[in-house]
Amino acid sequence: MTGITANPDVVAENGGMIKPEALFAGAARRSSLDEPLEHLMACHRRIEERLETLERAAAHLEDRTEEALGAFRSAFAFLDTSGALHTADEEESLFPRLMAALERGERAYLAGLEHDHTEAHRIYTELKLSLDRPAQARHLVERLCALYRAHIASEDDVLQEYARVHLSAEQLAEIGREMKDRRGLD
Repeated sequence: MTGITANPDVVAENGGMIKPEALFAGAARRSSLDEPLEHLMACHRRIEERLETLERAAAHLEDRTEEALGAFRSAFAFLDTSGALHTADEEESLFPRLMAALERGERAYLAGLEHDHTEAHRIYTELKLSLDRPAQARHLVERLCALYRAHIASEDDVLQEYARVHLSAEQLAEIGREMKDRRGLD
């Protein structure tokens, strides 16, 4: 069985090849849609793992092109599915319920989070089109990672607290049901 070294490049011992699935080391804690706030937090950890993958892959676009592109494809597959569902969970289920309960400054905070989502999507779309230009791709990965990390840290701290304070158990259950519906689950 081939092991994975602990270096930042997450290089497999078999000839130094980067295995895309190995770049997702440190699997995030499993969560349940029955606990929507916990699920959103766990999804943040999974997004952070993909950001790390993007950074490592970007560093190897020129010297290990095919392996790096495979890692990008794997990260993009997650972000295009689970990442997109995460954004929809927030924008379609969580934010509207919170908006009604928040004061003006707190509502401005939510609007800022929605702006972050729009900006991250714009950068991400540009990144997907730039992989044949390594310097541009590295720059976009750097911008995307910086934006996402600040955004996630803020949501982990401020947004989670707003939700815990302002949402009832019934509202959280509704959010959980909507998240399941969005995924086609019972």
